[in-house]
This record gives sequence, C-alpha cells and structure tokens, in this order.
Amino acid sequence: MGNGSEAQKETYVRDGKRFVARTRELMLLKQWFEHAEAPMTIFLVTGMGGIGKSSLLSEMLSVSRDRGATAIWMDGRSCGTTPSVFMDYFLSTLGLELELLGREAAHPLSLLKETSKKRRLVIAVDNYEELALLESWFMEVFIGKLHLSGVLIILASRPELAATWRTHPRLYQRLVHMPLQHFTADEITEYIAIAGRLKPNVAGTITRMTDGHPLGLALAVEAADRGRNLPYAEWAELSHMISARLLLELTIPRLHPMVEVLTLLESANQELLSAVLDMDVQQEEYHMLRRMSFIRSAPDGLALHDMARVHLMRDFRQREPHRMQAMRIRIAELLKPLHEQAGPHERRQIARKMLMLCQESMLQFRKYADVSNDSLFSPLEPMDRADLPSLHKLMEQWSEYSVEPWQAVNYGPFLDELAQRYPDGIVLKRDKRGEVIAMFITVLVHRETSELLLTYFPNEMNECFDPEELGQDPDESDTHFAVLAAARNDVPGYTREELVGYMILDRLSLLGDGARAILVATNPHLKLFLRSIGFQMRETTTRACDHYENRADVLELDLRSGQFGAWVMSLLHPGLPVNPSQAGKQASGHHMNIWTEQEVRKMLGQLHSPGELQKYADKLAGVKGGIQVQLYVLDLLEGRIHGVAPQDQKLLHAAYWTHAGNPTAAAQACSMSRATFYRHLGKALSRLARIL
Repeated sequence: MGNGSEAQKETYVRDGKRFVARTRELMLLKQWFEHAEAPMTIFLVTGMGGIGKSSLLSEMLSVSRDRGATAIWMDGRSCGTTPSVFMDYFLSTLGLELELLGREAAHPLSLLKETSKKRRLVIAVDNYEELALLESWFMEVFIGKLHLSGVLIILASRPELAATWRTHPRLYQRLVHMPLQHFTADEITEYIAIAGRLKPNVAGTITRMTDGHPLGLALAVEAADRGRNLPYAEWAELSHMISARLLLELTIPRLHPMVEVLTLLESANQELLSAVLDMDVQQEEYHMLRRMSFIRSAPDGLALHDMARVHLMRDFRQREPHRMQAMRIRIAELLKPLHEQAGPHERRQIARKMLMLCQESMLQFRKYADVSNDSLFSPLEPMDRADLPSLHKLMEQWSEYSVEPWQAVNYGPFLDELAQRYPDGIVLKRDKRGEVIAMFITVLVHRETSELLLTYFPNEMNECFDPEELGQDPDESDTHFAVLAAARNDVPGYTREELVGYMILDRLSLLGDGARAILVATNPHLKLFLRSIGFQMRETTTRACDHYENRADVLELDLRSGQFGAWVMSLLHPGLPVNPSQAGKQASGHHMNIWTEQEVRKMLGQLHSPGELQKYADKLAGVKGGIQVQLYVLDLLEGRIHGVAPQDQKLLHAAYWTHAGNPTAAAQACSMSRATFYRHLGKALSRLARIL
C-alpha cells in the first residue's frame, strides 16, 4: 500500500522517512474511522525487534490526526509500575496534545467524558510488554472507564498478549490482532523504488539478501543511497543482525559523538545532546539524525532503535571502555540535578535514563546473577494460564535449593492463587521455541495483596512490614516485595546465573519511578550482590525464615525519598555514599579507592597467592578476603567484568597470570618485542589503576 493516501504522502515528505506496506493494518484503521458508530476497538500490533511496530504506530497516529482525532503516543517503558504513575503520564501526555492542538480544557479528563463517534480519541502504547505489572488494572479499570464508542487503543508489543485478553468477557470481541511479518518481494521492490536512484543490480542484491526485514532493508537502502560499496557478506547479515560497524559507516562523521550519546541514553533532545558533548548541536545536525533509519523520534527527543542500540553499545565498549564510562558519569552528573528539580512525570523519565546508564555497573558478582553474556534478551513476558504447569515445575526445582521442605509446601498453592488473583506479579522468559525457562515473582504490597502474602508467608511479611504498611491503599502502594527468581539450568547457551541476572536487571527498572524493593534472603551470594548495589541489610528478629545453616536477613532498597540520583552515582562511582549521612564516614576513609600504578603492579605480582592479596580487599568495594580479590581481578583481566580494554586484558593476563615471572614468554604471547611489551604494559597498569 505504501503511502496510498494524500495524507500519507504528506507524512512521507514531512518526516523524510519511507513508509510502505502494512496495507491490511492501515485499511482496518480506515474502516474504523468510516464506521458510523466507532465502537471501542483495540489493535494489537506484535512482532520481533526491527519489524516496524513503532513505525506503524507513528503512521497510524499521523493518519488519525489527519482525520481530526485526538491522538497520543505513550511509551510503556515510561508508564511506571503503579496506577497513579500511569495516570500522571497519561494525563500529562493528553494535556500536551491538547495544547498543541490549541484546544483548551479545564482538565484533560474532561476530554474522556466528551469522547464520542464524532470526537474520537486514539491512544497508542508502544512497548506495551513493559506494562506487565499493571496489565490487570489496565484491562479492568483504565479501559473500563473509557467510552464504548469513539475510542481506539493501539498496543505494540514484541510478545503476544496474555490469554486473559482473548478470554475476557468484554474485551475479546474488541481485539484486532495485527502480527507484523517481513516485507514481501513486491513490498521490498516498492520500498526501493521510492529511493529512485538505485542501480538495478544494487536493488536486486538488496531484494535478495535482506529477506524483507524492515530495519535491515532501511539500512541497506540508506547505505546504497550514500554509494557505500559494502561487501556481499555484509548484505547477507542485514536481515538477522544489525552491524555496529555498518551503522557507524552510515553516519556522517560529525554525527558520531551524537550517536554515542544516544547509545548510552534511552532518548535525548537537542539541548541534552549539546550539554553532554559540551558543544552546540545545530538544528541541521539534529534534523539529519532524525532522518537516519536506525533513529526514531520519541516524545522527549531522539532514540536509537533497540536492536541498533545493543550492537552500538557492544562496539563502543570494545573500542573505548574508559571513555564510555567517563561519558556515562558525565551524563549522570548532568541528569542528577535535573531529576531533583523536575516535576513528577519528568522526574520519572529522567530516572529511567539514569538507571540505564548504570545497569552494567550493577552486576559484578557472578555467582548469583551474571550479565556478562552480550546476547539480545527479549523483555520479560506476563504469564499465561497455560504456563502454570511449567511454572510449577520451575518452582519445584527452585524449592530444592532455596527453601526447606516444610517451607516449600506453601509455594505451589501460592503460585496458583497469585496466578488467579494477581497474575501481573508473575513475569517469565521463554526460549525460541516458546518454552518457559525462567520466572520472576514480585508483588506490589497493599491491603488486598497483603492478605494473600500473610496467608502463605506470615514470617517474611512480619519481618518486612508493619501493620500500617500492609493496610495501604492500592493506589498509593509503592513497595515491591520480591518473592523469588527461578531459572532452569539446562538451557543451551545460558547458565542459570545469566538468566537470573537478566531478570533482576529487568525488575530493577521498576525502581526508576521512585519505589522501594524489599525481600528476605538466605543465599549469601544474593546478599553480597544486593549489598553491592546499595541494598541495606538487617537481621531478622526470629530464625523462622532461615534456610538450614544460612541465616535469613531482610534486604531493602528504598528510593522513595529523593535519593535516586545519589544511588545512581554510587553505582557509577563505587565507594560514593548513597545517603548524605554516610559522607563523613567515607571522608575519613577516602584513601580506600585510590590506587597508584606501583600498588597495582605489586598486587598483580602476588596474583597467584591469595593469602598475600588479603591486604587489598578493603580497597575494593564489596570484596572480602584474598580469594575474592583474586577472582575479581581475574574477572577484569578475562573480560567477565567490563572495563578493561581487550589489548590491556591480554597484556596484563600474560604478564601476571599465564607467564608470571617470565617477561620474554609474555612478550612473545602478545607478539611484541620486550621493549614494546614493557612500554604498553606500563600504560595498561596506569589505566587499570584508574579503573580500580
């Protein structure tokens, strides 16, 4: 179909982007607008990363506005995890749209009351899978309050919607499923034809090799537009993996620093790009960025396509880890005062940006959670009732190594009742065949859910909460109680620790809105990991929650009182206090994180003797004992903890581990003369000192 209407052609000219295909989807939108009664309808757009979900939403919103409807775009990643946060975001987005349209309203909610077949409202939610914890409320309360005519809801999600949508007595008849596929050969030809200037042989190559993957096709055509002479192998990979090298080649050199900022930030506007780079980003440059096929417009600026961002991040980390970390810190320092001064909605947006900066800094201890694997993980999905047998099997395996037999009997019935009453609390990860391989259970604590939790876990609840907290109103709840993280240990290509690590990484993003996480833990490695990222630990008052010889403790991270920025900076700068009250204690021990090149050289010289490394433990945050020092340093030198450049890893590992005491062999292993080896080794030691 392409730009079949005049409105769509105008959109193409205005945005400078090609839009083709998706004939069925746009026809269904047209039919809804032509329907005299305009019944409430829910479009569900699904498909893999890069398939064009966000582009279709953008096109549908443009068409809707051309039809005279009020149309708003929301990002599920910014919608929060509580109803009050979602409503703040929704109302602020709606209010902004009304202002742009020049329509005055005493309150945006008044528009909802006026919605009808003549005054239509289109609500698009991108990345809807991020609303897993709010799904029941979204279905029953939010949609339930909307008019039954004049409202169109468009949800874009990578995974399919939960089965509860298809079986819902009121909503299933209003659901229109739109699974997006790769472009057909005709659609590829149409897309290429719009470019207009491609040679027939190049167009043929693109048609054959991109397999119709929309993002790969966009990048291939853009490369051809610029006259790039790409190797045949590069074209062959475009339909499966976004090459960081190709993305950088497609970008005009002076735009490289701006792309690097977008790699580290979820989104950025012209002002923020200028502040981070300490230079004026011109309107022309910003416009050029916006037209790149791997960059999309977001409500608060520009953003990289998710798949492109993953590959660029990996490329940046391998090339210049030190500059990457320095840029992270600079961005966080710029965002921290903005976060503290912003209003509620904007503060949540900034908080997410800050959280994204420090995710890699969070997970250093690999015995419980490991995120060293660079695979592209899909977001966690809400559970489906059909998943319960798999979830029970997973829970049984978890119970064998996590709780005592008398404690384990409660978990099965709890899972059944939670799945029935509050399924939003259960999220899971699947493999490529759709089988459940991991799950994470958190419960938003309020007077309704606390009744359930007290029934099955009275000891844990009494250790974590007082009666007033358990009786809190659902709309005011801001505390997540973490029940468990369970994963299989037989998944090809991934360890259990890697699966758990990525689930924790995903769930920590819930705290970006200013919330609290609390749990009872017995696993010593879990305690070490949580304390290393700022969780406070206190002893339980009884021994009822212990696991055999492992003592139970309560761990809590409370970011409700304006300490989010300090927490982020403490992750980027290990050793910085999260609470201002800790500053005095830190000042008296300020020397603990200062390393000289001579100290690093001496410490590495004793790397084979853990007993000699004991004296360095106090200088490394979260590390205790000589063996942990040895393991931590080896993780750095062998790349399991990011930060040391690959060449420095090879030099230091050869000099102080594989060929310790034999500089000639170490130099040969690095293919260098001894003089060159010593020169580079000195620089590597200096850089490692700065990292430590």
